[in-house]
Amino acid sequence: MRNIFDQYTQPENRLTHALVSVFGEDSALLRKFVKWITGDPPPKRLKIVEQQLPGEYELSEPEYEERGLPDAWIHDDDEWSLLVESKVAAPLSLDQLKRHYRTAKRRGFQNVTLLAIDVTAPKMKLPGYVVFRSWREIYSWLSLQSKSSEWAVRALKYLEVAERKWPADGYLREGTLTKFSGIRFDENDPYSYGEAKRLIRLMMEELRRHSELKPLINARAAGRGAITGKSRPSVWNYLRLKRLDSEVPHTKHPHLSLAIGKEMVRVFLIVPSYVEPRFRRSIIDLEEDGFFEVVGEVNKNMRKVLRSAKGSSPYVSVSQRHFPTRSSEAIVDGVMNFDLRTAYSAGKDQKVKLQPQWLSAVYSLIANKKSNMDFGVGISFPYETCQKVQSPAILDSIAATWVACKPLLDVMPKK
Repeated sequence: MRNIFDQYTQPENRLTHALVSVFGEDSALLRKFVKWITGDPPPKRLKIVEQQLPGEYELSEPEYEERGLPDAWIHDDDEWSLLVESKVAAPLSLDQLKRHYRTAKRRGFQNVTLLAIDVTAPKMKLPGYVVFRSWREIYSWLSLQSKSSEWAVRALKYLEVAERKWPADGYLREGTLTKFSGIRFDENDPYSYGEAKRLIRLMMEELRRHSELKPLINARAAGRGAITGKSRPSVWNYLRLKRLDSEVPHTKHPHLSLAIGKEMVRVFLIVPSYVEPRFRRSIIDLEEDGFFEVVGEVNKNMRKVLRSAKGSSPYVSVSQRHFPTRSSEAIVDGVMNFDLRTAYSAGKDQKVKLQPQWLSAVYSLIANKKSNMDFGVGISFPYETCQKVQSPAILDSIAATWVACKPLLDVMPKK
């Protein structure tokens, strides 16, 4: 079904129309927006028009493009006005901004501000009468208003849908319209591949810049070339470790993975099946007692994460798979998942029954590997039990999970 905001062909015109529509329906939201942009209380009476000059009829999209008018015009029918010029695919033009400003002055507006919106900030210096906001900033502001404005919620959802659809249509090849604000899959808004794909893109962008991960990751190294697997129960991506050759396939090195599934987010360090033998040898050389000691340090580190993200749990996973053909999905031959806390006593804070033999079995499998077998350790954040998943602060817990795995990384080769 066509969205009520999809009245135009150009993507930037659709986004502007969405904003104009919500502001036209919610005058209180419009006044808050004007104050946020200009820094001053707005005039008492505000009008907003789209693709037309104040006092004139609305033009068709071809006519509007030919005349080069601002995308929207907020004014008080006197001397004050706020012009809006938005972009997505095309870059901002300084000449265009100057023309809009001169047009407003010629029509008798003395107090003129011009809002320029784009995916990323322009490199050119903007005149003093221009205020720049990215679409991400617009999205964040709307998020703050969503508790008191149903129309802000509608605009948010439209931006999210646009961000999912437009890359496939050739728009929005770089940058984002929205900002990560948490994961909110539940019974009323169930998991979807498109939304999970949008979220993981935003999350990975934020995590590459996370201060806690700078000593650990190669932020410039690419992750997955394309997020595929629409029929699968999760979407995933990974970060490469610092100092390891980023030209080598990621399956040859340990790496940090993030998966968004139907029921939870999983964050883990993985030692892949096809990892170079030197990495597996470094674990085997610890012997079982040394392996328990190192993983015990990981467990201690993860306790801090668990305290800050109630309802999360640490886990260890080992799986054996094979592929009938190169293009086919994996067939799972065997899998073992267990709570890491089963291996270590926590005294009065013990949440699960002790059963260290689970971790002993992991070491035995690693030491006697004869198949395609992955080993991973991390933390799961279920949507049902972990409220923090719904907040941007979950990114801090994700970063802290990977940092918690550092004792295990420290025993492996660094190059």
